[in-house]
Parts: sequence; structure tokens; C-alpha cells
Amino acid sequence: MPPSFQKPEIALKRSEELIAVGQQGSALQTLYDVLSNKKPRGFNNSSLEPFINKFVHLCVEQKKGKTLKDGLQQYRNMTQNSNIESFESVVNMVLDLSESKIQSAQKQADKLNLETIGDLEESETPESILLSVISSEQSKDRTDRALVTPWLKFLWESYRNLLELLKNNSRFEKLYQSIAQKAIAFCLTYQRKTEFRRLCELLRSHLQAVVKYPNQPYSISLSDAEVMQRYIETRFLQLNAATELELWQESFRSVEDLSSLFIQSRRAVKPSALANYYEKLTRIMFRAENQLFLAAAWHCYFNLIRGQTKAVGEAEIRRAANNVLLSTLAVPIIRPSSKVMSAEASENKYRTQKLTSLLMLSTPPTRQTLISNISRLSVLEYVRPELRPIYDLLEGKFHPLSICKKLTPILRDSIAPNKDEAKYIPLLRNVTLTRLIQQLSQVYSTVRMDVLYKLAEFDDPFKLNPIDIERFIVNGTRRGEFQLRLDYENRAIVFDVDTFDFSKPENMATQLQSSPAELMRLQLSSISVSLSKVQRVVCPEYIAAKVAEHNESVKYAKEAMEIERSSAAARKEYIEHKKKMMEALISRREKEEAQARLLKQQQEEERERAHQAELKIKRERERINKEREHAQREEAKKLAESLKSKAGLSVDIEELENLDTNRLLQLQVEHLEKEKHEVKTRLKNASRQMDHLERAFRQEERALLHEDFDQQQAEDLKNHKEGYIAMVETAKAKHEHDLFAKHRLAKILKDYNITKNVLNERNAEKVAILQAEAQKKLEAAKASRIAEYRKLKAEEESYVPPNKRQGLQTTGQTAFTPSPSAPSPPARSVYVPPKRTATEFSSPSPAWSPAPGAGPRGGAFSSYKKPGTPLGKDSPNLSDSSKTGKTTSSSNAWVPSFRRNAQK
Repeated sequence: MPPSFQKPEIALKRSEELIAVGQQGSALQTLYDVLSNKKPRGFNNSSLEPFINKFVHLCVEQKKGKTLKDGLQQYRNMTQNSNIESFESVVNMVLDLSESKIQSAQKQADKLNLETIGDLEESETPESILLSVISSEQSKDRTDRALVTPWLKFLWESYRNLLELLKNNSRFEKLYQSIAQKAIAFCLTYQRKTEFRRLCELLRSHLQAVVKYPNQPYSISLSDAEVMQRYIETRFLQLNAATELELWQESFRSVEDLSSLFIQSRRAVKPSALANYYEKLTRIMFRAENQLFLAAAWHCYFNLIRGQTKAVGEAEIRRAANNVLLSTLAVPIIRPSSKVMSAEASENKYRTQKLTSLLMLSTPPTRQTLISNISRLSVLEYVRPELRPIYDLLEGKFHPLSICKKLTPILRDSIAPNKDEAKYIPLLRNVTLTRLIQQLSQVYSTVRMDVLYKLAEFDDPFKLNPIDIERFIVNGTRRGEFQLRLDYENRAIVFDVDTFDFSKPENMATQLQSSPAELMRLQLSSISVSLSKVQRVVCPEYIAAKVAEHNESVKYAKEAMEIERSSAAARKEYIEHKKKMMEALISRREKEEAQARLLKQQQEEERERAHQAELKIKRERERINKEREHAQREEAKKLAESLKSKAGLSVDIEELENLDTNRLLQLQVEHLEKEKHEVKTRLKNASRQMDHLERAFRQEERALLHEDFDQQQAEDLKNHKEGYIAMVETAKAKHEHDLFAKHRLAKILKDYNITKNVLNERNAEKVAILQAEAQKKLEAAKASRIAEYRKLKAEEESYVPPNKRQGLQTTGQTAFTPSPSAPSPPARSVYVPPKRTATEFSSPSPAWSPAPGAGPRGGAFSSYKKPGTPLGKDSPNLSDSSKTGKTTSSSNAWVPSFRRNAQK
């Protein structure tokens, strides 16, 4: 037995490895073991989706239908409470993969069939001749059976398994209906009649289970209008497919299912769907050769679409009207008679009631009611004009000698060319022949056979030979439609009339005279009336006694009637009361059951939510622990890699799990200390090297300092003279410009003074006020500034430095003498001056020029010692500069030109 991998990630990785080496069966078994594991599983959806996708691909490729069903059942149990969309996507993927496999197999089969044709001019090969002798199959059929049929079987098995998995589950009800519709389309596309019958039985059993087990968890409720509408839509697709496949028995069963769903549905059926329902019923009734209910179905269909011209179209309404007229007239004329046994009627009673309920009629239809509906619905207004005379010929007029001659042109010219209406010609011919014989029986008692054959003559191709006419007459006589005898000796037809047949003819308008049965019935009634009159004249006492007895009977009947009426009213009231009580009890029981079911469902949902919350917390905790461990391992790995790359430590990255993070940190600290010591050593060596280099530079430049100083002094003098000349020229130009501006502005000076005086006089008061306000603000600002200054001055005067707070003697103060018990002050450390280091000279600013009259020793060169002069007390140093209070700026320090070039 292969090992069971509890984690989907591990099983998926293992299956991919097995697929890489060509062991698809083992890979599928590995995945199946994980799904079929009965131990508690806490898999998350992110890890299950790639796992189940690979499982589905392997099952489809290997055509493992049972394994796929078991795996999907386990996956449904895992996802039906948390992730329904994932299961729906997996189901759709199964169907898409199967359909794509069928299409690829069909393309491959077509390609092989084309490749087998070697010579296009050769009609048959010896191999094909031998195969045709053995089997009737063609080469294409054999290729399809070898390549396409296995995938068709697998797809059909997939549809059936998925429907079994999703049945009676409210969470997957929409998916169930979509798969059922796809299965119906599959049977219709590939003309699978046997599978369609099985599919109809499967859907019917599922619907019965929904009705039988409504209290199961997640069961479907047919009281929901949306659910019922989806079931009705699926049954309509089933009905359409059954009629297209010409499976009339399944069509009839689908109609029964739809009728029961219509009764249970709380929402009204759409008129378009109901029209489709009646239209399919007309096809079914025509195939069943039930002319009466065929006409009734056409009546219902026409009555429904009669006012929907925009939705249906005028052409469809006219077609329905033509079929209504022809189907109604084609209903056989059955004349009830006392000689006909009632067994057949009792046997057909259940079937008649069932068909009546399918048509949604309150009473069973009859030929006479259908004929009256033609006038009531104004069917003749929509019928083609050339078909309207048929109604008058068969139902309105009495013309037994010419009925066939007048009807034949209509059948030949108007009905026969139309394929949809030509199917009624044999029925109309039988009805015409029946009308002919019935009308002849009312006029004649004996008719010669050759005369009947001539009267019943139709033109080709509707012509009847004498044998067919005789067979029709014998069958009608056997069923009781005709009362006649065939006298072959005299070659005549003798109409026998039963004088005691009290049945009335169906159509009184087509009767010319009373029949012998009617005469007998009238004769007996007239004798009875005459005897009653004689009795009144002969025996008046008897009549009086009879009248009194009659009055007493009437009185007793009235009293009994009142008693029965009151008892019936009381019984009715009691029944109504009992009915209300039962209804209240049933409604209360239903409410209690609904509340209990709702409470149970809520408890189950609450338990499921709590369970899911616990699983979520557990998965989150495991995820956090895994992430923490992973982060620690990654951090330790990066730290070890950095130590290995930088410090050269021999740390094995593969054995990081055996190393502690503190140990790695200790190694890192040791490495940093080592690096710090190395950097300090390098800096010390670099400093020593810089000192030696600077000493060598100064020794080499000492011989060049005097020459460079003279050259630099000459350049400075030249720059000074050029700058002075430029300054003088600029001052002259500015003076000339100012004089020119003075002469130009002097012309408007008088006007300016006049305007200024005018403005000053006009704004004198305002200016005085503004000046006074400004003066006040100025005085206030001065006062505040003086007060602030005095405050700062007082704080500075009262401030005592820390070094003078230790009892040092100052002017006006006594020396502080510490007490013997006071702690002695800390000993002052000996000051050691810092070691002086050589500093570089910084070059003066390029734009610098000495002031006029400045000597070579003044300005920036005041602290310069001429080269060659030994350093002594005349040489300026830090102490001299500190005494004079002047310091040489590093920016103005002189640097030799060759040093500057070297620095550059």
C-alpha cells in the first residue's frame, strides 16, 4: 500500500514527480489517498485548489469515473460550508475537460478517415469489400467507436455522477439545474436516446426524493418560487429535447411532471412557457392518435395566443386557427347507442380524467363543445378563406348526395399542399364518410352498394376502393356507430333501426325526419297522456283521493325537506368548524415544525461557524508559528552567510538548525571587534606615513620659498595697480552720470517744492497725528528696550562663575574657610598641553588685493617670516598673536604656488 501523505502540498509534489517519470496511475492514487483519508483534516483552500485541479486532470485523462466521483464527494464535504465557489469551479472544469477531449477525439477520427482514403478515383478497396461482407459498419463508424465513444461514455458518466452528488442540496441547487440542462443538451447534440431516457428517470427520481424527504439537512424547499421556476425551466428543456428526439413516451411523462409542478407552484406560469406546453401537447396527442384531445389542445393553444399578436405573430395565430378548425372537424363522430357496451368507457375514464387535468380543463372535452368553441372563439375569422367551406359542409348543411364531390376540391387544392395540414385528410375523409352514411340512413331504408360507392367517391390521391368502404362500414357497425346490414345477395345496404333505442342524434340540425325510435317514443307517450285523461273522467273519487294523498305527500316532503335542510346545515356548519380547527391545527403544526427546523438549522450553522472559527484560529496559529520559524531560519541563514562572506568564518549553512542565534551573535561581535582592531592599526600606520610625507615635503620646498615669495609679491602689486585704475575710472563715470542727472532734475525742482508744500499743507493734520502716534510707539519701544537691557545687565552683574564660588578671595569678599568636618575638595589634575601637529597653509582668496600703502609685512603677511630667517623670538607664533589680539585666518594664510599645484 502506498504511503498516505497528510498534507496536500507534499502529495501534489510527489504526484508531479511520479508524472515526470511516466507513472500517472501512481500519481492519481497518491492524490486519492489524501482525499479519502478519514482522519481530521485542516487544509486551507489555497492549498486544496491546485491539489484538486491536478486530481481532476488525472482522472479525466485516465477516464476514472468512480475515482473522480469519490474524490469530488470528499471535496464537496470539505467545501460546502466554506467555499462553494471553489467546488462549482471544479465541477465546471470536469465538464469542460471532458467536452474538450470529445472534440479532440472527433478531430482525430476525421483525420484518420481522410488518411485511410488512398485513391480518390477508386470507389471501393478489397479490404472494404471484405469488411462489408462481415459487418454492415462503415470505416467511419468503426473509427468513431474506437476513439469517440469512450469519451462519450466518460462524459455521460460524469453528468450522472455529478447529478447524484448535487441532488437535494439547497447549496448546490443552481449548479444542479445547470448540469441537468447541460446533460439534456448533450443527449440532444449526440442523439443519445437511451441515455436521455435514463436521464429523465434520474431527474424524476431526484424530484420525488425532494418531495419525500423535505426535512433533511440542506434539503430543497419547493415552496420557494425561484427554486420552483428553475425546476420548471429544466422540465421545459427536457420536454423540448424529448419532442426533437421523437421520444413521445418521455414527452408525455415530461408533460405530467410539468403539470404537477404547475399545481405546486405559487407563481403564475409565463404565457410563453404555457404556449410551448400546449404546442408540445398537440404533437404528443397527434402521435397518440387521440383526435379528441388533439383538438382540445389546439383550442387551448389558440385561446392562449389569440391576443398576443406582437409576441407570437399573426402567421402563428393563423396557423393555430387552421389547425383548430381541421382538428375539431376531424374528431370522429361517435353516436352513442344502447348496444354499445360501457366497459370501454369505464376503462377510459381514468385516462380521460388524466388528459383533462393535463389540459387544465374542468370538464372532459366533447366534439359538440369543441364545435361550439369554434363559434365562441371566432376561429373562422382567423382561418384561411379557402378552408371555411369545410365547416358548412360537415356541420351546417344536409346534402348526402353531393358532400364528397364538394369536399374533394378543398382537400386537393387547399389542404394537401400544406404539409402541416395534410395529416388531417384521412381523418376528414372518415368523418365525411360517416356523415354520408348517417344522413342516408335518415332518408333511405335501403341503398344499393354501387350507389353508395359512387356517392363516397373521392378524387386521387384520396380515392377509396369498395373494400376500404366496406371495411369502414363494418368497423363502424361493430363499434355501434351505424345500424345497418350488408345484403350481398341483393348488393344492397339495409338500415336497421332499433325502435327501442332512446339515444338522441348528436346534431339535430342535420335531421330531416323523425327516426322509428323517436316515433315509438312519441307513440307511447301519447297513449299515456290519453289514458290519464280517461281516468280523470271515469273515477273522480279516485282522482280526489290521489290529490289528497299527493298533498299529504307534499306536506310530509316539505317537513322532511326542512328537517334534512336543517340537519344538512348543521352538518355543514360542523364540517366547516372541524375544517377550520384542522386547518388551524395543521398550520400551527407546520409553524412549529418550521420553527424547529429553523432552530435546528441555526444551531447547526452556529456549531459549524464555531468549528470553522476554531479551525481558522488553529490554522492561523500554525501559520504564524511556521512564519516565525521560517523567519528565524532565514535570519540565521543570512547572518551565517554574512559571517562566512565577510569574516571568513567556517559556518556550514546546511547545519544552521544546530546553531543557536546567540552563538551566531557572539561570532558576529567577535568579528566586529577584530575588524575594529584592524581598522585602528591601519589608521595608525596611515598617520605615521602622512607625518613622514609632510616632513619630506617641507624639506624639499624650503629652497623654493624665497623665489616664490618675490614672484607672488610682484603679481600682487600688479593686480593692485590695475584694480586702483579701474576703481578711479568707475568713480569718474559715476560722477559724470550723477552730474547729468542733477542738471536734468533741477528743471523740475521748483514744481516739486510747490507740489510738496501743497500736499504738506493739505495733509498736515493727518501727518501730525501719524507722527505723534509713531513717536509714542517709538518712546514705548525705547522704554521697553531699556527695561529689558537693564534686566539683562542686572542678571549679568549678579552672576558668579563656578570657579569663583569655591571661596576664592575677590574684591569686597572674604576668603572661604572650609570646616574641619567638611569633605576636602578633589585634587586638581596637572594640565598637560596637547601635542602640536603640523598644519597646512591655506591660500589667500584670489580676489584679494592689499590696501594702498600696506607694506609687505602688513595685512595677511604680518605674521610672515622671510625665508632664510631663523626661527627665534622675532618669529610670530601663537603666543605673539595672542598677545596682540590678532589671529591669522586659515583662509588668508599664504601657501607657495608649487604646493598649491601639488594639492590640485
